[in-house]
Amino acid sequence: MTFLKKHLDLWIIISFILLYAVAASLVSLNRYWQVNSFWYDFGILDTTIWKLSHLQLPYIEQLKPPSGLVVWGDHFNPSIIMLTPIYWLTDRPEAILIAQVIFVSSSGLIGYLLSKKISKNILLSFALTFAYLGYVGIQNALFTDIHNIVFSLPFLMAALYFLWQKKWTLYFLSLFLTIGFQESLAGVAFGIGIYILLRKDKNLRVGLITIIISIIWAFLSAKIIMPYFLEAPYKYSPHIPLDPFTFIQELFLPFIKTKTIFLSFLTFGFLPVFSIASLPMIFENFIERFVFNSAATRWDLGFHYNAVLSPLLLTASLETLYIYHLLKHKRFIQILSVSIILIVVFLHRFYLHGPLLLATNKVFYEDTAKAVFIRNFIDKIPRDGLIMTQNNIASHLTHYHVILLNKDFEAIKPDYIVLDTRSGQNGNNFFPLHNAVEGFIASVSSSPNYNMKKISDTEFIFTRKTSAK
Repeated sequence: MTFLKKHLDLWIIISFILLYAVAASLVSLNRYWQVNSFWYDFGILDTTIWKLSHLQLPYIEQLKPPSGLVVWGDHFNPSIIMLTPIYWLTDRPEAILIAQVIFVSSSGLIGYLLSKKISKNILLSFALTFAYLGYVGIQNALFTDIHNIVFSLPFLMAALYFLWQKKWTLYFLSLFLTIGFQESLAGVAFGIGIYILLRKDKNLRVGLITIIISIIWAFLSAKIIMPYFLEAPYKYSPHIPLDPFTFIQELFLPFIKTKTIFLSFLTFGFLPVFSIASLPMIFENFIERFVFNSAATRWDLGFHYNAVLSPLLLTASLETLYIYHLLKHKRFIQILSVSIILIVVFLHRFYLHGPLLLATNKVFYEDTAKAVFIRNFIDKIPRDGLIMTQNNIASHLTHYHVILLNKDFEAIKPDYIVLDTRSGQNGNNFFPLHNAVEGFIASVSSSPNYNMKKISDTEFIFTRKTSAK
């Protein structure tokens, strides 16, 4: 009983994190069962893990159809090898979705331990962990399939934990594992290096080594390793505006970018704003997404692009409280903690409508039941050859040879072309064809090289004739 009382807060936070993990798993799994997951990015990562677990080079057919391209020509993610034991135990892709939730949830626990270590305040530690996991940017990362950088979170949070504890061997080990999940995470490491140089308890040697590591990793990945596999220059090279006015303008405009920055800081009660040392590592993420890249999908809190901000924002919050000696003001900390919790609840429940709310939505589960027809259709798809199909259906065939719809199907010669032509579908189902899908369907239907099998009025499996192979 004494042990339970002494560690009651830990039991409470673990219970909260478990509840969070259950909710996130239910949402993620049901979205997959509704056939609303997409091969991009689910297929790339899941196929990589599957093939590595079976001691195969991770050739991804879609990246260079039909022969394929080793995934490290697209993204360099050697740390993902740590996930391969999952597919020694099961062949169900759902396991990767659950693993991602576990990784994020465990990073939240590390965040709590760091908060408690520094603040010595249980309520504040819970509030910051609540903000960490409740941040809609991290919820959307769990909702939208699986991604390299999301799996990096426990290692990034551990690196920051060991940084504060000045356990440098464990810090560098965690940092190496973090950047090993994607080459672009070298930017995060660079920001952390600047943070170490600027913080109150600065360490010049560690900061400089961190920056050097980030630069070397970025150079090796983008200039040597990935071009080797791609047989071409790195395809995600940033566009850097040289004009300062353009740089600032692209950082904050259109307004959705400013809104994303505002809501990210608001989630943590604006505490990170007051840590000057922390701002470079936070804004590195915003600059990389808003200035160096023109894709509008990176501008809001959707998808997975905000995931790495949670560890950085939590750390910056603690830095603010530490450098301004605010932790000794108990009344202020109590008011602040309650305020953060209320802000997160408001943003999650009423303003941004965080996706984890779906875990309590009866209609959400009814949609899963209604999707049984498409899952039955997927079960009828042959697996003994190259399959060309839609973005959402392909996500259920990641352990087989599969590529997305391509107008050059006659040249690629897939063994099977699988189509669900019902109206009202998500436009992303037909990526990358989109509006050209009707012409594609007409071409396949009239091709003399394929026999059509009609599963229903809107479901078709085209099999390549033996004479055409």
